[in-house]
Formats: sequence, structure tokens, C-alpha cells
Amino acid sequence: MNARTLELVAGPVRSILRSALIWTIAIAAIVFVTVAIWPAFENSAAVSQAFDQLPAQIVQAFGLAEIGTPAGFLRGNLYDFFIPLLMAGAAVGFANSLSSSEEDNGRLEVVLAQPVTRQAVFAGRILAALIWIVIITAITTAVQFGSDALFDLQIGADRLVATLSLCALLALFCGALTFAAAGLTGKPSVALGLGLVVAVGGAIVAALFPLSSALAEFAHVSPWDWAFAGDPLSNATDGWRYFALGVPAVALAILGTWAFGRRDVSAA
Repeated sequence: MNARTLELVAGPVRSILRSALIWTIAIAAIVFVTVAIWPAFENSAAVSQAFDQLPAQIVQAFGLAEIGTPAGFLRGNLYDFFIPLLMAGAAVGFANSLSSSEEDNGRLEVVLAQPVTRQAVFAGRILAALIWIVIITAITTAVQFGSDALFDLQIGADRLVATLSLCALLALFCGALTFAAAGLTGKPSVALGLGLVVAVGGAIVAALFPLSSALAEFAHVSPWDWAFAGDPLSNATDGWRYFALGVPAVALAILGTWAFGRRDVSAA
């Protein structure tokens, strides 16, 4: 890999450094602070009994089942909603900042004036977003394991790794969708809006549609359902779930790269 090709990735990695660090610190802090209150849940039967009094469908929808167990505590407080949504939001933000926002502001013109292909420029930005999501996932995993050891929250390492891997894949799916929209349209509002709608709307669909007998089957269209319907904190994750998120993410990234190489790039 020559210096010019390397810079197509390194440049975008540096350009979102500040926002990426903010996302990383915020997510890691949420994990640490949440696990820090585990001893209060572990030693209080009243907390679990209070949640058990809620309607079963509500408990299931909001991931509150067995809140007094390690898996239930992490599911209800972190991994049923907050961490996946934050990671997906980070990926969508990175993708939009590195693609359609730069094009809309005219910053891509300087890069595209260099002796590199447009597809290489776009692919470099996709790789930069991927690198930061991997870094965020790795740091979050390290903080999770460290916090668990510090506050004596005992849960299988394989369950945590599977859950965080699915969070990362969900984030990459939403980010790839944003890149695809950016490659096809070049419009920040479209790219950002589509990515956020799928990230937030997918969470709502997966959580609330099962409450309605008429809508329950449609919950399976949500990428959140593909990732977390198997309850990875309690059960071994089916291999197809990784492919259900990973394969479309790769396809969307390829689509965005191809589309960016074929259309006119707007000038500021």
C-alpha cells in the first residue's frame, strides 16, 4: 500500500478524531457507571419483584426480564437499547460526515482533484468509519470486562463478546446504509435521515410491534430483531445473525462506492 492510498484512509480517520473520541468516552462512561450500580440490584430482591409486577409484554418489550440477574441487568440497562443505539448513531454520524457532508461543503473537490479514483476516495472513507467503530467496540468491550471484574458482575465472556459484536454489526449496517444514500444522492439530509430512521425506527419496531398481534410478524423486518431477538446475553447466538447484518452492510457499502463513482459530484 503506497503513501497516497494509505492517506485516503488515514486522512478521514484523523478528520473525525474529535467526534470519535467523544462517542468512545461517552459510551465507555455509560457502561462503567451502569455496571457500578449492579451491587444495588444484586442485593435487592425488591427491585426484581417490582419489575415482575409489570405486564409480561411490557417487560419483554423493554428488556426488563430477570433484571436482578447479570444478563437481565445488562440487557435492560445497556444492551437492549442504549449501547446499540449509541453505536449506530456514531456510525451514521461518521458516515454522513465523511461523505455527503464533505461533498455538500465542497471539501471533497480538493481530494478528487488528486490522481486517485473516486471509488478509492469513497472506499477510504468507508474504511475510516469501520476503523473507528472497531475501536469503539474494542474499548467498550475492555471497559465492560473491567467493570464486571471491579463490581463482581459475573457473566459469560462469550455472551458479552457476541452481544458487543452484534452491536457493532448493527452500527455498521446503519453506517453502510448512510454511505449508500450518500453515494447515490450526495445529500446530507437524505443520508443522515435514512440512517437515523433505520437506527431509531428499527429499535421502535423491534420493541413495540411484538405487543400487537397484528404487527408482531413485521418486527422481523427490523435489523434490531436480526441482531438481538435471540437474546445473546442469555443464549448462544445463531451464526446467521452475524451474516444477516454483515452481508447487507458490505453490499450497501459496495453500492455506495459504485454510485459515487458514476454520478456527478456537487460543488460547494
